[in-house]
Formats: sequence, structure tokens, C-alpha cells
Amino acid sequence: MRSAHWVIGLALVCLLPAHCAVAAAAAHWAFIPPARPDVPAHVGKNPIDQLLRTALAKRGLSLSPPAEPTTLIRRLHFDLVGLPPTYGRVRQFVADERADAYVELVDELLASPHFGERMAAHWLDLVRYADTNGYHGDNYRNVWAYRDYVINAFNRNKPFDEFTIEQLAGDLLPQTTREQKIASAYNRLNMITAEGGSQAKEYLAKYAADRVGTTCSGWRGVTLGCAECHDHKFDPFTIEDFYRFAAYFADITERGVYNFTEARWDPEMELPTEQQARQLEQFAR
Repeated sequence: MRSAHWVIGLALVCLLPAHCAVAAAAAHWAFIPPARPDVPAHVGKNPIDQLLRTALAKRGLSLSPPAEPTTLIRRLHFDLVGLPPTYGRVRQFVADERADAYVELVDELLASPHFGERMAAHWLDLVRYADTNGYHGDNYRNVWAYRDYVINAFNRNKPFDEFTIEQLAGDLLPQTTREQKIASAYNRLNMITAEGGSQAKEYLAKYAADRVGTTCSGWRGVTLGCAECHDHKFDPFTIEDFYRFAAYFADITERGVYNFTEARWDPEMELPTEQQARQLEQFAR
């Protein structure tokens, strides 16, 4: 079992800025730390409104009028839960003249289980979640528990640092929980192949490159892909950065080429149902 310090270091490496390999990259807008602007005299419900008013005024423009209640509830529903409001809910909101009706609607949608599903859809795209293994066979992959972990994380408002550490190295944490082990399935979401004639070492390199690219784009908002073959020409990344990053995942036990005839390709974790989990807790007392 590795120490928690190693685990946290692994998680933070995705968030710390890389050293500058190309001098010109230091001046690139993407690597200039944002600075908080001076906020003009507060006018309106939010200081951002005044910043927008100031910027628009310089262009001879003005803010659009406030949205009608029917438009507002529709926007909120699609943004927060991904589903349209019912006709009855729209009528109820339109008829509600209380000053805090909007705030209550936001809280209602944030408390909905559909909120986690809506937010999880974006994250699952970033980490290339799929229910199949990809490539030409595209066999079924039984990894729905990771999907549910992400949904529950958003619904429970899990702190992002925990969310990060559990996915990158949840199985290495001291006294790791079932949930943390499920979270570490992130490291198994890459495509894998069982195509005849495939070279195992070649595909192990593909899997490593996939993890580097996905982790960097998901957590850092940049891709390290170009540095797989050479120092990046514009971004501050070197080929050394790429393979040093890949080394963090080098202890994952996997095969380059799998076998169609095998029932299990990757390690599997048997999960109890909710009823079975309660019974196990009772037995453990």
C-alpha cells in the first residue's frame, strides 16, 4: 500500500502548471494567470452585471431585458437537470410572485437526482466513459458502477480534490472504501483490443498515451498529445513531460491484447445490492 502523500502528489501533478519548455509559451494567453478586474460601482443584483454593462456600453450596446418566467424556468430546467419542466410546474412558477421564487426553483433543481445525471454527462465525456471496449470488436464493458459514482458525487457535492484523488488513485488510499475502489475504475476506461495480430507492446503504449491525454485534458484543460513524439512547438510541454506523466500509471496491471474467448478481460469487482450491503454490515457488527 503506497502512502497517502504519494497519492495526493499524483492527483496534484495534474493541476500544477508545467515548466516552460518554450520561452514563447510564457506569453501565450492560455498560460497567463487570470487577474481579478476592478469591479465598478455595484449596480444591479450582481457585480458581474455592471462589468457587462461597462463592456457593452463601450460598444454602444446594452443588456437584454430580463427573461420572462416561462423562458427562465425552461432555461433552468435544461441547464440543471437536462429535462424540460412540466406544464403544471411552469404554471405554478409563473403564478408565484414571491421575491425568492427563483431561488427556491434553483434549490429544487439542485436537489433533484437528475442534477447529478446532467452534470455527470459532461464529466463522463471528458473521461471517455463508454459501455463497450471500443476498437473493432466493441464488446460490452460492465462499468456502470463508475458512472453511478460520478452521478452520486455531483448530487452529494463531493469536494473536487476528493473527486480527483479517488479517481486517479482511490485503490491506493489507506483503508480504501468500496466507493473509492469504484472511482479508480477511471484508470480502466480506455479502449482495449482483442484483434488478432495486434502487437501487445504497441497497444500498451497506446493505452498509456490515452491515459496521459485524457487526464491532462480532463483536469488541466490542455492536451499533452503532441509531446508523445516531440517537444511541443508552442505549449510548454516536452517529450520528457509526456513519458514522466505516463510513468504515474505504469503500475496498472493490464495486457496489451485481450482474448475474445475469455469471459473477463479486466479485473472485476463484485458489488452487493443495497439489501446485501445492509446484511453485510449487520454481519460485521
